[in-house]
Amino acid sequence: MTSLTKALADLFGDEAETETIETDEDSPPALALAEEIMANPRTVDTRDGRAIGYADVGDPDGDPLFVFHGFPNSRVFGALFDEVAREHGIRIIAPERPGFGVSDPDPDRVLTDWPADVADVADALGIETFSVFGISGGGPYAAATAALLGERVDRAAIGCGVAPMASVGLGERLWYYSARAVPSVTKLALWLGGRQALDDREAFLESMADSAAPADEELWTGETGKVVHASMIESRRHHGLDPLVTETRIYGSPWGFDLADIDVPVGLWYGKADVLVPPEMGLYLAREIPTAEAHIYPDLDHLSVVEENEADIVEWLRT
Repeated sequence: MTSLTKALADLFGDEAETETIETDEDSPPALALAEEIMANPRTVDTRDGRAIGYADVGDPDGDPLFVFHGFPNSRVFGALFDEVAREHGIRIIAPERPGFGVSDPDPDRVLTDWPADVADVADALGIETFSVFGISGGGPYAAATAALLGERVDRAAIGCGVAPMASVGLGERLWYYSARAVPSVTKLALWLGGRQALDDREAFLESMADSAAPADEELWTGETGKVVHASMIESRRHHGLDPLVTETRIYGSPWGFDLADIDVPVGLWYGKADVLVPPEMGLYLAREIPTAEAHIYPDLDHLSVVEENEADIVEWLRT
């Protein structure tokens, strides 16, 4: 262990175990559900013995849809889709990637390992075929699952999802590349960036609103932002920051499969006003995935592109 790595380990300690979310009896439904998901984790075991955490919300008898959370998020993210899923007869399964939430870490994992984990979760829940929806950092995982598990995937949707690094210029790649070259620095940056979120939820959400396009401002300070915040807290609460560094490295690495091999229908939803994921990433996927159907909105940002289109997205996925 290098001296810097040891110093970081001493600095971070086990603080994540003390993190909580703020709710009371007047909390809105999605936030109350987020608290319930956090307090009562569900897990299944993979074929190699790791535990994968997941949330199971929406219509329990509905058509199955796997929702892949963003970064840094967790199974708690699934609470955002409970209402729309119930209205449209959809069962939402929201699994956590390794090391996030209560899922066991897998430090050497690569993007193409994920479809096998998804298959294991589906098998454990008795689900044969399903659709997938990857949001933000979950986008690459939806694409990988559609490419490598296509015989079980009916349709795939990606909302404001991260794309391969070839989609953007060098300046927008540096954050992802840093996790490959200097992971200890990435860990420090994640720790520093997370302090406000952990110390003062309202100040953090206000800062996100201040940096967002107008379409996202009220979403960050309302119920959606509070659920995203809770999901972020849960993402690192059990295993700390190392899995987040691994995830960042994966985004900046070759994906390990050809987008042209995807042969299931893929819907893309992106906003040109997105301040977190460049819309060029969505345009790249639209060019490279032969089955892609793109929906691009000039004024929508990172949260609003999903929030304002969620009913259309879930209906498209069940077509």
